[in-house]
Amino acid sequence: MSHVHTRPGAGESPPFHFETAWRVAEAVEPVWEVLSAIDDWPRWWPGIAETHALDGMLVEGSRADIVVRSPVGLTLTLRLRIERIAPPRQVVLDCDGDLRGRGVWTLDSSGPLTVIDAVWCVTTKRLLPRLVRPLSAGLHSAVMRSGERGLRSRLSALT
Repeated sequence: MSHVHTRPGAGESPPFHFETAWRVAEAVEPVWEVLSAIDDWPRWWPGIAETHALDGMLVEGSRADIVVRSPVGLTLTLRLRIERIAPPRQVVLDCDGDLRGRGVWTLDSSGPLTVIDAVWCVTTKRLLPRLVRPLSAGLHSAVMRSGERGLRSRLSALT
């Protein structure tokens, strides 16, 4: 998956690159509905401790505050802002806070499945994420796997 690289600013780490693909047995539209209900994420995504959509709708410029908790207790506080949105297929997010950079989430149909590709390229000024850098891919994967399982469960509960 290609992405726009985040260039480190003064005092920031080299970029962290994370790529994830989820596959769920549901059409794109219901998957988009669940993913776009940001304030519900903590109910089904164990790695998301808190969310707060600040603007009440998903349009360019909308913002949300997110608290992510890794399996080892590392907590990251993020502010996401929608740079571009093309429902129900793609959202491009600017990230600020403990991590700074960009995420691109793309939904596509693949037979009876929806494939969700998530690509993040972020930097940080925080020391702790830098210290656990060798573990960062595994920690990110664990949070994302729990999200995929939670999304499947949430979609099953809605049908």
